[in-house]
Amino acid sequence: MWIPIPLLRAGYRCAYALLRLYWFIVQPRVRGALALLVYNNQLLLVRNTYGRPVWTLPGGMMKRSEEPAVAMQREVYEEVGVAANGLQHVGVCTGRQAHRHDTIYVFFAQVPQPTVQIDPGEILEAHWFPLAELPSVSTYTRQALTLWQGK
Repeated sequence: MWIPIPLLRAGYRCAYALLRLYWFIVQPRVRGALALLVYNNQLLLVRNTYGRPVWTLPGGMMKRSEEPAVAMQREVYEEVGVAANGLQHVGVCTGRQAHRHDTIYVFFAQVPQPTVQIDPGEILEAHWFPLAELPSVSTYTRQALTLWQGK
């Protein structure tokens, strides 16, 4: 079944608003995974169609009982169409955002080519940025970069 992209994006925004309400009431512990995907000294960043319009790393929430590396491969493939093989675990970020208690597993992978195929419902845009010229990024992206760079 084909759903028009504007309708799909509206669905993601509505679902995100409902999740934020749930998070406000329940204040759950949430696990997620982010990927530092590098090609030719460039980092892949995405902007989602929902939430704050900031650049962030591809990734997302883990399913119940899902291993972090499996979640990372699934999320990266769903969001940007990249088969992220050879993932290396970088570390873990923790924090509170939108009333959640987050545990974010961070992974790194060199990718063999820069081709991406975004999920237009979830991802507004994806762009490869030179590591020395990154734009303003999300809090967890900054934390992930710090972990990766060993600072």
